[in-house]
Amino acid sequence: MISNILLQPAGEPEGYEAQLAALGLEPKHFDRILRMSEQSRREGTTKDDAKNAPGSQDYFTRVRELRHALRTELGWHPYDPLQAPLIVNEDKTVGIGVLLGDHRTGLSGSPHPRSKRPAGVTKERAVARNQNLQLPFEEPEFVEPDGSQPDADDYALMETWYLLTHRHEARATGLVTVRSELSIPDRVGPGGRVDSYQRRILLPAIEFPSVKDYAVETTGDHVVSVEER
Repeated sequence: MISNILLQPAGEPEGYEAQLAALGLEPKHFDRILRMSEQSRREGTTKDDAKNAPGSQDYFTRVRELRHALRTELGWHPYDPLQAPLIVNEDKTVGIGVLLGDHRTGLSGSPHPRSKRPAGVTKERAVARNQNLQLPFEEPEFVEPDGSQPDADDYALMETWYLLTHRHEARATGLVTVRSELSIPDRVGPGGRVDSYQRRILLPAIEFPSVKDYAVETTGDHVVSVEER
């Protein structure tokens, strides 16, 4: 593991332990995920890899470690709608994925963080379902079950949360700060980016020793983010 790691408060994360506990989760799960993803970014690539390899390794590790921890420790199960990886609780009422956020990630108040990339079809559907779950309950009209599709509505009541992360390397101080939050998106705004959340659980930031990073590639005036697929 990376040495000399410091925990720092991120905005106002008071009560985050209790909020996570209400979902059957613990802070240790997310602390370990973020530490492992930072370690993979630094140790999982060589000088022969592509320049975007550290960011890709970071993303793959966040997905893998999130799913592995909750599957092996809590009995949750992987779910991959349109190849968008989630981990889902036994009741199929809570699903969690990973998402990159901007500099507002992990900080309280408004504006809310925006996703670094457009949401895509699967996340847009998840946001729409989150919105529908907020509506007043109405007794559904009875429909004769379709035996050919027994699992079609299995995830109809699932709230989709995302572990948002934002990584910042301060050259002046020689520190890398990773801020994060577990949040439920409820709007896809301009440019197709998630920009509003109905609930946010702010997690403590983690500081790491600095390392050279190739996570953003610049070509002329065009900046291409290669952090997450």
